[in-house]
Amino acid sequence: MIEILEPIARVPGVRVVGLVTVDGVPIAVPGLANEGGINGHDVEALAAIATSWMDEVSRTVGSLSWDAPRRLVLRAARGTLVLLGTRGAVLIALLDSGVGPEELRLAMDGAVTRIQRTLKGMGKERDTAAQASRPDPMPALPRGAGADDEGSLQARTTTDDRHHQAGT
Repeated sequence: MIEILEPIARVPGVRVVGLVTVDGVPIAVPGLANEGGINGHDVEALAAIATSWMDEVSRTVGSLSWDAPRRLVLRAARGTLVLLGTRGAVLIALLDSGVGPEELRLAMDGAVTRIQRTLKGMGKERDTAAQASRPDPMPALPRGAGADDEGSLQARTTTDDRHHQAGT
């Protein structure tokens, strides 16, 4: 997932970009090699505050609109925070004050689409592997060497049919 986010991180004016859970736990953040953060920013704190804000706005505005907001932009004196919500995750971008959030809209939408496609493909591979390794289920009725004997259901039905036909 890092390779999907790296092109956004290389855009001039982007301080931090990352994918976090809806609870605020970082999943993938390019350039986060140690606990110190990126460019002096604490990524975990940024993720927690940003997702909390998105949840609060969604609860407040969601009842007034058809769908909950998917994209939120917060402009401030020192920069801009852009959040793009997806199924189960939030893409976060922290920009310098001179960069407009519109400049990253297409790149962020593309990254979210690629991430969803990757996750969907990983799920299919896992399901296929699980089905391939799963043995066939046991039959409901035991099968043995005497399946065509008088005791089997098919033999009884055939015998009953012959007696019935002979009586008429």
